[in-house]
Amino acid sequence: MTRFLSPVFLVTLCWGLSGLATYITLAQLHELDLVQTFMLREHLSLSAFEATGLVWLLLALFVYCVADLSGRFTRATLSRSRPLVDGATAARLTFTLNCVLLGVTALWIATAAAKAGGLVNLAAAAYLDSLTTRDLLLENKLFVGMRLFYAALPATACLAAALLANGGLPRRWRRLMALTLLGNTLALFVLPIVMSQRLLLLQLLASAYIAACLVRGRLFGLGWLAAGVALFFGLWMAREAITNPMVERSALDIGTQKLAFYVVNDMWNAFAPLARSIPHTLGGLNLEGVMFLTITDGYFRRLLSSKLEALDAVLGGGEFPFFTAAYVDFGPVLGLFFIAAIGFLFRRIFARAQRSFGWAVVYGQIGAALLFSSHSVYFTHQNFLFSLVLIGVVVQLSLVRPARASAPVPLEHPQTTEPVAKVEAAVNAPDNPAPAPVVFRTSRRSLPAALQVSIARHIAHLRRERPDLEDGAYGHA
Repeated sequence: MTRFLSPVFLVTLCWGLSGLATYITLAQLHELDLVQTFMLREHLSLSAFEATGLVWLLLALFVYCVADLSGRFTRATLSRSRPLVDGATAARLTFTLNCVLLGVTALWIATAAAKAGGLVNLAAAAYLDSLTTRDLLLENKLFVGMRLFYAALPATACLAAALLANGGLPRRWRRLMALTLLGNTLALFVLPIVMSQRLLLLQLLASAYIAACLVRGRLFGLGWLAAGVALFFGLWMAREAITNPMVERSALDIGTQKLAFYVVNDMWNAFAPLARSIPHTLGGLNLEGVMFLTITDGYFRRLLSSKLEALDAVLGGGEFPFFTAAYVDFGPVLGLFFIAAIGFLFRRIFARAQRSFGWAVVYGQIGAALLFSSHSVYFTHQNFLFSLVLIGVVVQLSLVRPARASAPVPLEHPQTTEPVAKVEAAVNAPDNPAPAPVVFRTSRRSLPAALQVSIARHIAHLRRERPDLEDGAYGHA
């Protein structure tokens, strides 16, 4: 199980399939007229696919694998403790949080629909002109950063899937978790038809499956996995059929060629920066999510504006993929160090995910992002980071806190005899020969309770035998 869900396997699978699909598409390019049209529109030339880019990608993959291997050797040093999560509490928090996310999204759509003359008119506009409808939705955002709520739906769906796989939930919460998973899947199947961001559905499906398998400790539900793949491709075809209407073309032909173009475009973005001299952005790509969440993205965008404009010549549609973004940001040497750090970190997280519910959900998000790392660096995006924060809050609030043992009775300060007198009175009481110890507040280190009761008994005996002793004498005993 660990071999098929490990980060190095997911990265290799992603880049291997992307490279193979690109090779097949370019080999059959003369038969794919739509791919040629899209490539001309984005100014993608075949000259960018040079040996230099291939050498860099192979070297980056090798460094990532070495870092992953070093992470395996250090996993024995990890803590053996397994923090427990209260399933009912986690389910309640997940459902409540998901209602907030869906509520904000629904209010956003309702606001845009009101501007369009109603929900029916909005749906009709989405079918006739999806791009204009998308602009309408973006113009009617409720607040700055509102799309983080919409993009966090895969996180709560992943939590719900992991809780269902973990078992032990009452029937009510099982139903609500199933409703959360299905509701978010439906929302991210319908909304991306207008809003694009189809990869959010892929993030949801892949992360939920990975997290569930890690919680179960084995691969399972291959039929559900196949259904998820079919669902994603159904969304892909629906989106392309609406945004690229051609009477003489079938939706299958349009969607298939558009998918082939997207793969070629992603690999072009991976090769093109290696084919010419470019400025390095010193973290402007990989730290963009942190900048957004700290409200410093505008400042750094202005600071790096000249470099970002120069990169437009080597960027087609979309973004730079993982391995190339490291090179564009930090250059060849520091870029390899960055890739190694990511590989080592993800392996350590994967090791923890096999023993911890919370880390399993976190790695579900990471594993899904690695499956399309040839498209973008999603695991540094603000949507991804915000999702991790929400997962961390739910898990931390759901941890089972170990019950604290009863504090022993500490000795009071020698000059304060009132607490000792209380213990003596309890010891001498005829109807309570062995009283429960009384807890006092003190800054001193406390003695065991049994020893303190024994001392109190001894003091009481001394007072009966030697009434001539002053209080101060046994106060210092």
